[in-house]
Amino acid sequence: MTAVLRLTLRTARANLTRSLLSSLAVVLGVAFVCGSLMFTDGLAAAMTGRAAEQYRNVDVQVEPDGTVRADESADLAERVRKVPGVRAAEATWQLYFLGLAAADGRKIRGEHRAVNVAADEHLRSLAAAEGRLPSAHGEVALDKDTAAREHLRIGDGVMVSNVGGDAATYTVVGLTTASRGPFDSDGVLLVLTSADVEALAGYPSTTVIVDAADGVPDEELAARISAAVGVRATAHDELVHQAQNEAVGNANTFRTGLLGFAVIAVAMAAFVIANTFTIVLAQRTREIALLRLVGATRRQVFRSVVLEAAVIGLGGSGLGLALGALVAFGLPALVEVRVDPLVSVKTVLVALGVGVGVTVLAALLPARRGTTVAPVAALSDAAVQVARPTGRVRRVFGVLAVAAGLAGLAAATAAGRTEVTVAGTLLTIAGFLLLSPVVVPAVVRLAGRPLGALGGATVALALRNAVRNPRRIATTTNALVVGVTLVGTFTLIAKSAEAPAERRADAKLRAQFLVTDSADFGFLPAGLLDALQRQPQLGGFRPRYETYDQDASLEVHTGAPRPGAADVTADLGVAAGGTVTIHGRPFTVASVVSGTRSVWLTAEDITAVFDDPRLAEVQLDPAAGVSKADARAAIDRTLNAFPAAVAYDHEQYVERLNAQLNQGLEVVTALLAMAVVIALIGVANTLTLSVVERTRENALLRAVGLTRRELRLTLAAEALVLALTGTLIGVAASVAIALSVLGAIEMHGSGLSLVMPWDRLGILLGVAVLAALAAAVLPARRAARQPIAVSLAVED
Repeated sequence: MTAVLRLTLRTARANLTRSLLSSLAVVLGVAFVCGSLMFTDGLAAAMTGRAAEQYRNVDVQVEPDGTVRADESADLAERVRKVPGVRAAEATWQLYFLGLAAADGRKIRGEHRAVNVAADEHLRSLAAAEGRLPSAHGEVALDKDTAAREHLRIGDGVMVSNVGGDAATYTVVGLTTASRGPFDSDGVLLVLTSADVEALAGYPSTTVIVDAADGVPDEELAARISAAVGVRATAHDELVHQAQNEAVGNANTFRTGLLGFAVIAVAMAAFVIANTFTIVLAQRTREIALLRLVGATRRQVFRSVVLEAAVIGLGGSGLGLALGALVAFGLPALVEVRVDPLVSVKTVLVALGVGVGVTVLAALLPARRGTTVAPVAALSDAAVQVARPTGRVRRVFGVLAVAAGLAGLAAATAAGRTEVTVAGTLLTIAGFLLLSPVVVPAVVRLAGRPLGALGGATVALALRNAVRNPRRIATTTNALVVGVTLVGTFTLIAKSAEAPAERRADAKLRAQFLVTDSADFGFLPAGLLDALQRQPQLGGFRPRYETYDQDASLEVHTGAPRPGAADVTADLGVAAGGTVTIHGRPFTVASVVSGTRSVWLTAEDITAVFDDPRLAEVQLDPAAGVSKADARAAIDRTLNAFPAAVAYDHEQYVERLNAQLNQGLEVVTALLAMAVVIALIGVANTLTLSVVERTRENALLRAVGLTRRELRLTLAAEALVLALTGTLIGVAASVAIALSVLGAIEMHGSGLSLVMPWDRLGILLGVAVLAALAAAVLPARRAARQPIAVSLAVED
């Protein structure tokens, strides 16, 4: 064993470049796995720490469970204070979707949240990092991170409003270290006095936090409160336990998703490693035969190759662990999460296990094949590698798997079941991998015809080199096919899912601009319309109101065709041409539509009939002769006084509707890009190692007249055709999968149809082609610089 180890280490050291190329895919795969673990460990720690911190000074929390009426909630805290063992009890609020702006009217975007600071210091879970917490009306504290990002300091003024409410001005008196949470990087945490939060909310709190008297156990006090007040009371430990379980559950869900991408990266790495070892061992045929000739057994040769794989995996794991730390620190910026990654012993062990394990497993089959080299091969020309044909059993199983997979994709559309699509996809990919030694060379010949016609004999030679070993080119291209398929499928589905937003925007917008609240709840301040109408640059106002007729139990919406007319739902029992009475005023029924106890009037009729209808949105156009830019500037000036109101044009509204979808696509594409990068490394490995394999062949070509430039062109063309082949097959597969997914969703009523994003697919193709050409640069330089005489003397 010692002799085998020494031989392995000397071989790896003597062929350092080859070892580094072999380990590069390991490095990337391990980096993704370790980076995901470091990131999600940090995420779990941040979320559980925040869950514990929010109940730091809360012994019991009281919440109604349906037994407390709304009119009883105002004195809930007072009723709790009367329970024996309660030292202090105060109401607590959490408000979401607030509007926030700087004193100069600059909007601060994000999903902001407001909490109150308890008057009793023993009930406070927040502390001021700078300044102090609010203690009087009109004071506010902000979280330190977003205050720095938005350039807000102590002493500055900010405007805050709830949806549908008027803005109030507050003075920043302090900054806290607390934040809205790891996933809320674009929102501000506002800390106000209880009175100010209640004024913003417009309703009393139904949640009370309690501080127990000395010597009273939390669980006992919770039981007392529950029995005396008739509400749900939860003790401190249970509150923290529930919050941490939820937090860790969220973190684990996120971890599962990230590790799913990591598994894809590792699978791509396994493809590349297996192909690399296959090529390397083929090139070492004479070396292995010589070992056999001097007495090495098959078992010793096998051990040597496997041990070499373990050494490469170990080195790749170390580098991957270091790169994984960089990945972990880069992921928060990618997915907009505030997390400090954690490095644990578990992560280090996983790095070693994944790197060494995947490398050794990927090398087992090539190693077993390497032991079949006969000693007599040491006397033959090992440069000529005979390609083994694809076996009949493999072809039969491949055809059956592809047929079953395509049938599954078609069945998913008919049945409307996306899980059938997943099964069909897996079967199709498995079948393709089995048939790839037959399919890939055929596609290479087809895709290479235009290149061959343009490049002449040089490119024709490159095409022949590409297909000379079908198994090798198939294995090299398979990783790229799978990577492109994944990216392409997500791209197609996301682009197709964007189309309904365009239709929604077209159906909704009857003017150039839409003004609504930032949360899209349909609540705007009543004075907003008057403020907009005072701007001479604006005109063509189309306000939409919503209200409720208590007398007739009807929902009233804006949307009638003309004044004095109404559209009604069929359940009102009034036919078209009849009369319906709304709030004591008759309207002629213009049409009957589907729905439940609803009526549609014009905006003018709603404001005339009802005293205080809710302004849901305003659509408007530039005034006559006013440019769109000037009209938008007038809108923005007006909205400075209304922090919760936002304005969109058509393009911005479509972008808003697709915001989460596009953000998700960007993250998924970035994560899947790792698989494509690893696949392209496989192409580079194949080209680099094939240059070594074809040293004498290239020298012979040079000897008979092939120039250095033509040799470089040959290798570049070979790389180009590999990239084109892998990308084209991947795009074709992604179209089939996307059609199945969209068809299945359509059966659920979403009505999605395939949209081809030619620009994005073109970028994907361009990246693959450029990366493949870049990968061919170094091998081509090496081949061109090698002296002809030296190359001819090389023994493979």
